[in-house]
Amino acid sequence: MKKILTLIITCFLSLSLVGCSNSKNNDDILTFFDALGNTLNLKSAQISGTLDMKDSKMNIDAQILQKEDLQVATSIGLVAGDHVKNNFLNFYIKDGKTYLNSMGTKTQSTVDKIGLKKNSKLNTYNPFLDLTDDQLCKLFDSSKKENDTYTFKVNTSKLATLLDNMGSVKLDHATLVATIKNEKISHMILSFTGTQTVDDANADIDVSIELSIKKLNKINFPNDLDNYKNETAED
Repeated sequence: MKKILTLIITCFLSLSLVGCSNSKNNDDILTFFDALGNTLNLKSAQISGTLDMKDSKMNIDAQILQKEDLQVATSIGLVAGDHVKNNFLNFYIKDGKTYLNSMGTKTQSTVDKIGLKKNSKLNTYNPFLDLTDDQLCKLFDSSKKENDTYTFKVNTSKLATLLDNMGSVKLDHATLVATIKNEKISHMILSFTGTQTVDDANADIDVSIELSIKKLNKINFPNDLDNYKNETAED
């Protein structure tokens, strides 16, 4: 009886240890990076998100439509303590012109002033494009999949190098949660904590980036863009 009981306990403990150990599915990791590439190549999208830091928060809404002419509408809001600026900055591209509303100061110019041609398109940089499958899989220490949601434990040293190759950033913890639908990312949260050292001074890092991405068919621009002050005419 004691041998049977010992065997049962041993089996239970073994299963528990297996359940608690970090597991990694390389196919799931490659699925994420494929979806990331497909998402970065979208011709149109609305990206809504937040950047949460230790003492501040940034709200971002970016709409990009470039099936024909490039159209862009972005809105940035800031929260720092009790100070809230919902419309800290609004930026638009339409008909080869740029429009900037910075806390009520409205100006317009042309896209060539920001290095674009009138009929050019935006190309999103993919920093992982040149990495091999093996190198991509080493960016994550573990993975878990539940329906369309993928949860990854990010390799902290490799992420720290991506954030700062000077070695001033040291991360203690980093996780990535992504929802993938139709081979594209529809929702993603990247969170990491650690410290940054600059001139022998340490600063805590506590960052969470959350993004939601969906299709976009039309951008509704403000009605007063023509009234923005023309900076080009003054050049």
